[in-house]
Order: sequence, then structure tokens, then C-alpha cells
Amino acid sequence: MKIYKDEKGFFSIIDGILAISMIIIALMVFSTVINMDISQYSKENDDFLTSQDVMEIMALKVDENTYSIFEIIQSKLEKNNNSLQSIEEVAIISGEFLNKTIPNKSYSLVENNQLNGTVIVSNDNMNLAKNISVAMKNIGKYSFTLYIW
Repeated sequence: MKIYKDEKGFFSIIDGILAISMIIIALMVFSTVINMDISQYSKENDDFLTSQDVMEIMALKVDENTYSIFEIIQSKLEKNNNSLQSIEEVAIISGEFLNKTIPNKSYSLVENNQLNGTVIVSNDNMNLAKNISVAMKNIGKYSFTLYIW
């Protein structure tokens, strides 16, 4: 059995090429993983946060001398015993607010407790929506649900 000596350095060159190739492949895999697109999840999360934020803004008082949108809505509904006229007034108030706050979104605001699921205001058909984000807020004896899609 004869042992060959690597006098010309072929084995060293092949070993170096393999090592460099493995480094290049590892960098390509790393680059691919970093640049993966996860925008669909981010979009869904953004809509969820938007619905939560809008509900909080509607419940927010600017200072102690003002009323929140929900307090105004609650007051109008209670004062008129949840009449159809008061629901129409509330629809105008909440519709104006939602159109200014989320102009490029479809929405539906529903009261679940006192009005038994009555849609107060809506600007699109929810049955055609693919992804719906939901936020709920209780104000007094009223329970409001905002759907955004």
C-alpha cells in the first residue's frame, strides 16, 4: 500500500473551496431568513390595535370639564329611554367621529346590552369582510362593540 504525498496542494485547495462554499451558503440562508415577509400578521395586528385605540379614544375625556363620546352617547340614550330618535342622534355623533378617526376603514358600532345588538352606525357590509377586528367597551349599563375591517 502506497501513501501519496500532496506535493502540489490539491487537497488544501479543495478543502479551502469547500470551507468558503459552506460560509457562502450559511450567509445566504441567514439573509433569506432575515428578509422573510411577515406583513400579513403585521396588518392583522395593526387592525386589532386600531380598533382598541378607537374605543379608548371614544371613552377618553380631554379634561374634567368635557365629556367623552361614549358619555355623550350614553346620556342621549338614557335621557330618551333608548328611543329610535336618540339612536339616530347617537348614530350621527358616532358616525362623524369614526369617519374622521378611521377614514379608510370599514366599521360597525353595535350596542349589545340595552339595545339588544342594535347597529348604531355602520359604513359597509360586514358580511363581505375577510378579517374583522373587534373591540368592546362598557360604559354604564351600555356595552359597545366596534368592528373594523
